Amino acid sequence: MPVYLVMLAAVVAAGIPLCSRKCGKAGRIIFCIAAALMFTFVSAVRFKVGYDYNLYGGLYFNMKYLEWVDIPSLGQEKGFLIPFYILNLANEEYYHAFIFTSILFYPAIFFFIYKYSKHPWLSAAAFLCFGIFFNSLCFLRQFLAAIVMLYAMKFAEGKNPLRFFALVFIASAFHWSALIWLAMYFLVKIKPGWIYLGIVTAGTTVFCLISRKLMFWFIDNFEMYSLYNPDTNIEASQGLSPWFSVMFAVIFIVSFIFRKRLADKNPANMIYLNCLMYTVVFEVMGTRHAILSRFALLVYLPPILYMPPDLVDSVREYIEEKLNGDKKLKPVRTVITALAAMFSAACYILLIQNNYNGVNPYISQFYKTEEIFVEYTDKPAVTTTLQCPALISHS
Repeated sequence: MPVYLVMLAAVVAAGIPLCSRKCGKAGRIIFCIAAALMFTFVSAVRFKVGYDYNLYGGLYFNMKYLEWVDIPSLGQEKGFLIPFYILNLANEEYYHAFIFTSILFYPAIFFFIYKYSKHPWLSAAAFLCFGIFFNSLCFLRQFLAAIVMLYAMKFAEGKNPLRFFALVFIASAFHWSALIWLAMYFLVKIKPGWIYLGIVTAGTTVFCLISRKLMFWFIDNFEMYSLYNPDTNIEASQGLSPWFSVMFAVIFIVSFIFRKRLADKNPANMIYLNCLMYTVVFEVMGTRHAILSRFALLVYLPPILYMPPDLVDSVREYIEEKLNGDKKLKPVRTVITALAAMFSAACYILLIQNNYNGVNPYISQFYKTEEIFVEYTDKPAVTTTLQCPALISHS
C-alpha cells in the first residue's frame, strides 16, 4: 500500500503547482513527463503484482520454445503475440514483458492527458483513484486495446467514421473485445438525456435478468474464459462486488446533472458521458457475471481521463453562481471540495485494501524472494494458454 499512496501524494503535491496557470505549458509538460516516468517505473519493476502476472510472464517466458510457425496455433490475439515473440528473441527473461508493456502504456496515457486534459493532475489522480492503474497491471492485452481506442475517440466526434472503425480493428488485434466499438460508436453519439438513460437502464435490467445463457455461451466458445464456469467457480456465478458499480455510478450521476455545462465546455464531453454510462452498465452486468465487467475497460478511459477537469470546473462555477458573493456561504465550496476528495481517496483505499486485481502488497524485482519460472530443456515451463481467473480478475 505505501507505494500506491506515495504515487497519489506525488501526483497531487507536484501536480497542483506544476499544472497551475503560473507554470503554464512548461509546468504541464514537466508534470506529465515525470508522472509517466513514475508510473512506468512502478509498473515495470513489479514482481507478482496483479493476478495475471504469472500468466503473461509465463506466456513471454515460453516464447523461447516457439518458432514463427507456432504463433498461429496460440489462442491469444496475434497483434499482441508477435511483438512478444520478437522481443523475446533479444530478451528471454520473463520480466521484460512488463518492462515492454509499461513503456508502451504510460507515456501514451500521459501524452493523451497532456493533450486533452485541462488539469493533468486531476486526470492522473482519477487514473489512480478509480482503479484504472490497477487494471493496467493485470489486463495487458485489453489495456493496450483500450489505449488504441482512447486515441480513436478523437475521430468519434466527426461524421466520417472510417478512421474510427479502422482503429477499432487495429485495437481488436490486441484484444477481440475492442470490436464492441463497432456498435458502441453509434450508441455513444446519441445525445444524453432522461429518455436515453431510461431506455439503457431498462435494457440493463432485462439483460441482467436473462443473461445466464450468454455467460455459458462465452464459456463454451472461448477457452480462455473457462475458469468463469459457475459450476466450478461459485463466485463467478455470483458476480463481482456492487461497489465498483456504485463508484462509477456516483461519478456518472454528478456528471449527468451537470451535462449542459459539460457540453458547453467541450461537446466531446457528451460522448464521454455516454462512455461513463456504459461503464456503469458493464459494471452492473459484472455483478451478475464477472466476465461481462471486462468490457468496461474498453469504454471508461475517455471519461475518467478527460472529463474530471471539466466536471470540477462546472461544479465550482455552479457553486460560485449560487453564492453570488455571499461570504457566509463560502464554506459550502470548501465542504463540497472536501467531499469530492474524500470520495476519491476512499475509493482508492478500498481498492487497495480489498486487493483489487491482486495488486496489494506491492513487491518489486529488487526485493523478490523466489524465481517463479524454471527452465526445462524439453518442454515449456508453463502452459501458453492464457486464462483469466473469474474471481480475481476484474475490469
